[in-house]
Amino acid sequence: MTKQIFEAVNLKNGQTFENRLVMAPMTTQCSFHDGSVTDELIKYYATRADGPAAVIVESTFIDNYGRAFEGALGADSDDKIPGLRKLASAIKEKGSKALIQLYHAGRMGSPELNMGRQPISASNIKALRDNAVEPRTLEIDEIEAQIELFADASRRAMEAGFDGVELHGANTYLLQQFFSPHSNRREDEWGGSRESRTTFAERVVEKVKETAEEYGKSDFIIGYRFSPEELEEPGINFDDTMYLLNTLAEYPIDYFHFSINNWQRTSIIDTDDEELLIDKYLRARNSSLKAIPIMGQGVLNLRKMHKMH
Repeated sequence: MTKQIFEAVNLKNGQTFENRLVMAPMTTQCSFHDGSVTDELIKYYATRADGPAAVIVESTFIDNYGRAFEGALGADSDDKIPGLRKLASAIKEKGSKALIQLYHAGRMGSPELNMGRQPISASNIKALRDNAVEPRTLEIDEIEAQIELFADASRRAMEAGFDGVELHGANTYLLQQFFSPHSNRREDEWGGSRESRTTFAERVVEKVKETAEEYGKSDFIIGYRFSPEELEEPGINFDDTMYLLNTLAEYPIDYFHFSINNWQRTSIIDTDDEELLIDKYLRARNSSLKAIPIMGQGVLNLRKMHKMH
């Protein structure tokens, strides 16, 4: 089935994207040192909001100790709401829906970025990168607290007037760390089997939806960004990813978002496999996932986009 780029997209919750163009979340590092909104940030997004169906504001930390880089935007406290409200309004006044991407750095953080705090993760396994710090394994009550932090940040987005959130389950941040067999070596209900490693993502999605219902925002958009594979061993492979997506599709997810640098990408694990990941995705979807829109980005070739549906 051929889709046109200016054709509307109906979401599961009743909302509509007026076309198939969305501004992807791109880090600007333009926030104040405490993560609050700057005039520069408002101008940046307002300038780009005229045309796309939605603008996804860059990765925004849910925890004051969960930053991945300098100049990051925050939704970790209520005093951020007035600035976030100005940002959402600037986007919506131009006609685009305003979404905001929420993340916790987990083991991708560092003491230097987070006031001397040791990074946290599903397990105490270092990331495979230069200068990585060994993270502290989260206790069960702390995992529950992290779920609440995602919900609290989502509530602030609602109060600020955002139309939805994108949960950042990609780029090796905390949501991905719980799903990855490299970073999650737990042997309790939060780790071990692939099913148990999916639990954290499921619970975050559930809690954000519950929060939206509690605040009378049943049409609040919930998106989920994912990285389809990992180079780490053991790491996430595409079969794992399809299990995750087919599982989350049973929850109130309104769209999924591939985090790749080229929509025509093939496997980074099996370099002899020439099948596009998007084609694998289309082939392996269950009936619930087929009803959910998918986003992609990177090196778009409009002549070939008709293959995506």
